[in-house]
Amino acid sequence: MPRAALRRLAAFESPFLLEHDALPAIDKSADGGSGIADEDTPVDWAELFEQDRHLRVEVGVGNSPFLIEVAKFEPEFNYLGIEYSAKRVHKFLRKVGREGVENIRMLHQNSDQVFGRIAPGTLDHLFVNFPDPWRKARHRRKRFIRKERMLFICELLRPGGGFSLKTDAPAYAREALEVLESIEQLENIDNDRGELASKPIYPFQTPYEERFRREGKPIHYFEYRKRSAEEA
Repeated sequence: MPRAALRRLAAFESPFLLEHDALPAIDKSADGGSGIADEDTPVDWAELFEQDRHLRVEVGVGNSPFLIEVAKFEPEFNYLGIEYSAKRVHKFLRKVGREGVENIRMLHQNSDQVFGRIAPGTLDHLFVNFPDPWRKARHRRKRFIRKERMLFICELLRPGGGFSLKTDAPAYAREALEVLESIEQLENIDNDRGELASKPIYPFQTPYEERFRREGKPIHYFEYRKRSAEEA
């Protein structure tokens, strides 16, 4: 996929911030001995976290403490936040520092570039909270939920791994439901096929969610898991 230019990340020191061009390779023999993962080499996330635990990812952490709350609630996982906005990266890292959560890392990067560096079958859960709905028809290709992307994400998920989505946009929700229900590898874990989840697995609310609830807007929840080979 084409790369959009990232706004330069101002000098900011944090033990939780990762450098995309210096991520360690999971297979040291596949990178010419440099030890650094390139775009075709999966990253050794266990080395980065100094803990060999399943990886969980949130795309677009924004100004939300959601990932921090989940990491505190279930600390037995490694958590990676991805954010495109440099300003929001700084804000999120300050929150992580204040909370003292040790099992979170952050990448200032386009999510598709990060997905390409996760080994297939190793992702435990992907969280997507209130993605930009890109309401104009000519912008639909920019929407996060597209079948080709979700099929690729399914390859990254381990059997039993989860995918969670929240959105306030009814049209986006309808399209997302159509895409997710069309993927046989995914199981709707809260309802029969064709239905939205009645509530999210994790109750932690984002600032957007809190605001929308105050305004009386309905929130659309999606909770899926990857079927095992025996179930597929």
